[in-house]
Amino acid sequence: MTATAPVRSPQRSTTAKKRSKRWLRLVIPPVAVLVLMLLGTVVYQWEQPDLDDADYLGPASHAGVGAADLADRVRAAGVQIIPERKSADALVAASSGSATLLITTPQLVHRFYLRMLKLLPPSTRVVIIEPDAAVITDGLLPMVGTARSYVARTTAPGCDYAPAVRAGAAEVVRTRYGPLDESLGREVARCYADSLIVYQRPGSAPVTVVGSADPFRNDRGDERGNAELTTALLTGAPRLVWLDLHRREPPPGVTNDPGLAGAPEAPASLRPVDPENPGETDFPIPGPGSTARPPARGDVNSDDGDQEQEQPPQPPNPLWSAFPPWTYVVTAMLALGVIMLAVAMARRLGAPVVEPLPVVVRSSETALGRGRLYQRARARAESLQVLRDSAIVRLTRLLRLDADVTRGVLIEAVTASSGWPPPVVDQTLFGPPPATDADLVAAAVRLEQLVNAVTTEQPGTTPATQPNTAAPVEGDPR
Repeated sequence: MTATAPVRSPQRSTTAKKRSKRWLRLVIPPVAVLVLMLLGTVVYQWEQPDLDDADYLGPASHAGVGAADLADRVRAAGVQIIPERKSADALVAASSGSATLLITTPQLVHRFYLRMLKLLPPSTRVVIIEPDAAVITDGLLPMVGTARSYVARTTAPGCDYAPAVRAGAAEVVRTRYGPLDESLGREVARCYADSLIVYQRPGSAPVTVVGSADPFRNDRGDERGNAELTTALLTGAPRLVWLDLHRREPPPGVTNDPGLAGAPEAPASLRPVDPENPGETDFPIPGPGSTARPPARGDVNSDDGDQEQEQPPQPPNPLWSAFPPWTYVVTAMLALGVIMLAVAMARRLGAPVVEPLPVVVRSSETALGRGRLYQRARARAESLQVLRDSAIVRLTRLLRLDADVTRGVLIEAVTASSGWPPPVVDQTLFGPPPATDADLVAAAVRLEQLVNAVTTEQPGTTPATQPNTAAPVEGDPR
């Protein structure tokens, strides 16, 4: 039969449309999950207070994340609040004893200052709010391991620690802490499902670690026993040194400034010592032949050229700190989504692009090559469908039918023109795919006979009832 360009039949077009949407089954589920993850991450990060916010747990802030209500309760209990903006000043103020040192943002405190907590006297109490794993490691705190939840939850104390017993259930459980390293501290109390830890070194100040900042905030202080717990933790001494720090501190230095002679006396280990008595090694600020100690007040480096100072760490790249941390998470997820979409779209390269042949190829060679490809792939159904599509296009044009003619109308028109019975016409144009090569050859012969019957207008010419079982010849499309 005459070779014509393959044109999709209505049934074939519907099948192609269904197949063209299969990629959505792979793309939509991961994209939906990715969107939910991004939305949840953005909402979660949006609701988290920033440590560098001046209102965060500030004793004078009436914002939701502030702590003015807590400060009022502490003052009502007869405790004097001493706000400090530097860790060095707060340590000096608390080193005289009979005081409580509150550290609201331990993530911003330099690790040397955190290690100095062991130098405070036993009459001083220390309260640290929600230190993370980095703070525990850098500050040499005795807890081993942490586990942080997305939100804080309320639970009963579960211990006999007096402030916790008086407060009852409180919203403390967010960051949970592992067991204590006995070489760094002795456990005094463990409450609220491992979220409130009290430990003490021999001859040092007791330290209370609270696993959530929510009980200290204005907008959460009136829930459950939050107010009672936080007030009890901060009113055990006549003075409360409130470290209100909202910037990351540089490392402490060593100073011999005589102007500090009138300042409050700091513990001996907080000042440079005799080179022959190096003492502690937790603060590696070397002096001439010894380990020097941080200053009594301020963060002043020495101008003495003969004294070797610790080189401060290189400042981080300002580009990383120019954006909030959640932006990098969102960017990484978006990049992952683009990669997944590209992989899904690459499954279908689209329709073939028509391009002019570089050389002229004989039509017989083209038909022979295409037939061998179909034969090698055993694409009997596809081969017959190509022939049927071509025949339907020719019959539609010969009978002057619409391009989107229905199956029933086409069969009726072909029957009237060819004289073939309707079941035979339907079997020839829309029958099942062939099972063998012989069935393919027979179906192709019947299809050519039907087209010839309509073309020559010879009603009464009927096809053979039995399929042609002749062996397929080389070059026939299969």
